[in-house]
Amino acid sequence: MSYQALHRTIVLFFTVCSLAVVASCKQVENTTNAGVQTLSQSLFESTVNPIFDADIGGRTCASSGCHATPGGSGGSFIIFPNAAGDPVKMAGNFASASGFANISDPAQSKLILEPLTGIFSTVGSHAGGDIFTNGDANYNAIVNWISNPVTP
Repeated sequence: MSYQALHRTIVLFFTVCSLAVVASCKQVENTTNAGVQTLSQSLFESTVNPIFDADIGGRTCASSGCHATPGGSGGSFIIFPNAAGDPVKMAGNFASASGFANISDPAQSKLILEPLTGIFSTVGSHAGGDIFTNGDANYNAIVNWISNPVTP
């Protein structure tokens, strides 16, 4: 057998084998993850992110001395100041805040426990002091966001 004939035979063999493998594969359907929930980015953008830039008692969460990136000293909770209108920064803030949310027990979310006033601050001291009280508008907005997850 010549080299060209051997080469054609080998190529034909691998082509037939490849087609046989592809033909034997089952059809895969994309299915939804029924029951899996996540936090709503749109609700976050309209109600929670504005809190990060708001002046609350002379302090702002997204200030350079607090949780702002770069240069913030706020531990692992880092956010971009003035993220509205910038989809990349907003996605970063959403991801950071989501990491401190507890969907199964919103009231136990570190995002609200740490800056909470008085005896409710059960997760340690907040170097920025007490930011809001249990039941104020900012607290309610954050709890509402965490309490209303969506199914993707």
